[in-house]
Amino acid sequence: MTRQNRTINLCATLLFCAPYSLAVSSGQREVVLNNADVEVVRLTYPAGTESGMHTHTYDNRVVYFIKGGTLILIPEDSTKPSTKLLATDGQTLFLPATTHNVRNIGQTEIVILETELK
Repeated sequence: MTRQNRTINLCATLLFCAPYSLAVSSGQREVVLNNADVEVVRLTYPAGTESGMHTHTYDNRVVYFIKGGTLILIPEDSTKPSTKLLATDGQTLFLPATTHNVRNIGQTEIVILETELK
């Protein structure tokens, strides 16, 4: 194979793989407890990852930040503004039922323990 062919092959490979390397991957979701009364989920978002659009149907939801960071809450309704949040370790929030995407826009991993009363 000539040097020119190797260069063309390398460029073609880089162009093919570029969209995959730039894609935002999803965080990890681990169900800790799920019964008739409550669901507890551990969510881990490495830097640059997101949850994907999802719905919380229960009104009573508390999130506890095991490891805080900078994230943005993006509502399904694009006419509503997104909310940027700088969460600290140990911080808690009460959040209503909603449909949204959570994106880690910071440089550190975020770990959340989320409790929803059914």
